[in-house]
Amino acid sequence: MLRTQPVILDRKQVGTLYLRANFERTFLKLLEFYGFVILDITILSVSLAIFLSRRFQLVITEPVLHLAETAKRIGLEKNYAVRATVSGRGDELGQLTESFNEMLDRIQAQDVAISLSQQRLQVLINSIDGIVWTCDPEKFRFSFVSRQCIRILGFPPDEWLANENFWRDHLHPEDKTKAVQMRHEYARIGRPYTCEYRMLAADERVVWIRESGSLMGEQGKASAMRGIFLDITAKKMAEEELARLNSRLLESSRMAGMAEVATGVLHNVGNVLNSVSVSATLVGERLKQSKVTNLLRASGMLHEHMNRLAEYLTNDPKGKLLPDYLVTATNHLAAEQTELITEINSVAKHIDHIKEIVAMQQNFAKMSGAYENLSASELTEDALRINAAAFERHRIQVIREFDEATPPVFADRHKALQILINLISNAKYAMDAHPTNEKRMIIRVEPLTPDRVKITIRDSGVGIAPENLLKIFTHGFTTKKDGHGFGLHSCANAAKEMSGSLTAQSDGIGLGASFVLELPAATIVHRENHTTHEGAS
Repeated sequence: MLRTQPVILDRKQVGTLYLRANFERTFLKLLEFYGFVILDITILSVSLAIFLSRRFQLVITEPVLHLAETAKRIGLEKNYAVRATVSGRGDELGQLTESFNEMLDRIQAQDVAISLSQQRLQVLINSIDGIVWTCDPEKFRFSFVSRQCIRILGFPPDEWLANENFWRDHLHPEDKTKAVQMRHEYARIGRPYTCEYRMLAADERVVWIRESGSLMGEQGKASAMRGIFLDITAKKMAEEELARLNSRLLESSRMAGMAEVATGVLHNVGNVLNSVSVSATLVGERLKQSKVTNLLRASGMLHEHMNRLAEYLTNDPKGKLLPDYLVTATNHLAAEQTELITEINSVAKHIDHIKEIVAMQQNFAKMSGAYENLSASELTEDALRINAAAFERHRIQVIREFDEATPPVFADRHKALQILINLISNAKYAMDAHPTNEKRMIIRVEPLTPDRVKITIRDSGVGIAPENLLKIFTHGFTTKKDGHGFGLHSCANAAKEMSGSLTAQSDGIGLGASFVLELPAATIVHRENHTTHEGAS
């Protein structure tokens, strides 16, 4: 380092002072000294850091790594029963581990609840008496099929899912084109639908299917079709059986040359078919109102969030409601199933009743034209039994007043029964037309005179106007909106042919009506016939 300073004397520069200094050696010594100091400090710091890191590793790092390893294992194995080991020091890391284990307890409980809900949903879907399904709306490839497919069609779900043309391949050849076109049309419209067609089962059976479905999608684009296949083969067979029975009845009537018989029989069958129709309508309405569609929507929500199901059911507002909804839906569908089974049993009972009517009418038709001794009470009971379904459906109270002293009648069983059936049916309709009155029918069987028996049918119906009492047995006259006007006319003629009579009584509109059938007693007729035969011999 060089420094200069001028020397001034009497304001004049008399010289210059030069000062030169060299601190290099001093700096070197200081550098050497502080270098050793810094090195010592560095070594000490590194040693202290290593020492502290080893201590912290035991206290902090290892528990954290153990916690991370446990979390990783749970994520890979999806086993929420695994627990992290808690250190015994009771510090913050110990509390963190305990909280982590408590969280696993909650997740495990929720996982168990979800599993139970899934099992209940699976049981519920498989308990539905139909095939629940989901498929692609364009190619109709199935992505889900319930296990009822094995019972109904004999094909396991795997086979449905593996073949993208499974549905088309197993349609009945006569229904294939129509069914495919209908599905495409329903997919285009995008509204819930119902259609019927036939499919071929694994054992080559023809199975009638009623398909009900709807489209699921977002932003106006369908992403899936979901619905249910119901096996309606039994219903179709029953309809075919009824058609065959009606055909046989019409043929019997044609062969016997009695159009009135066919009309009466079909009328009686129609009464019971009304009950079948009511039950079928009720079943249809219950199916339309069924919660299956909502259940399908719920299953779709579960399927949609399958990858994060625990989080969805735990945190999502809609997801939290699903388990309780599934339980409620299970109970509702169980009650609904019980109700539908009751209605189907009722339909089966009505069909048996139809068969009974047909068998009874066939037996009577075979004996048409043959006169015999008949119990008036038994004839009346036969007519009541044929109309039993109508009485039950319309809640009509039937009061029987049968006099045990009534003698048998001598008549054509078929004609007498047709008269009674027609009169009872008319009384029922008369009470339907006057709903304010109590529906009560009184049937009285009694002797009128020693040679006559009277059967009276009294109803609480709409009654007959005085001016119509003289016209009511005229051919073509009727007070019914859809009547043909020959029922009572035919009955009056049949009674006359059996040496009897048919009359009507009424106190006026709204006061009910009585129809009285008089038939000859068997004893007198037998005596006359016996005398005739003796004279002839």
